[in-house]
Amino acid sequence: MPQKIRSENFFEHKFQNAKGRIKDLEFACAELQRENEELRERTKKLASRTPEWPRGYRPTRRPQKKNVK
Repeated sequence: MPQKIRSENFFEHKFQNAKGRIKDLEFACAELQRENEELRERTKKLASRTPEWPRGYRPTRRPQKKNVK
């Protein structure tokens, strides 16, 4: 009989530890999801803006040289 109670207490303790760990992981996951949304919005905003070149710099396209032998 005492072995059965001991076994039940052991599994009850394991369950409580797992329950606490799950709660911590759910909280961390929620924080990561919120941060991911913020970064996604920021990335979208930065990707859609026009580039700002340094003063006096004029980007030019150069034609590709064909490999002629």
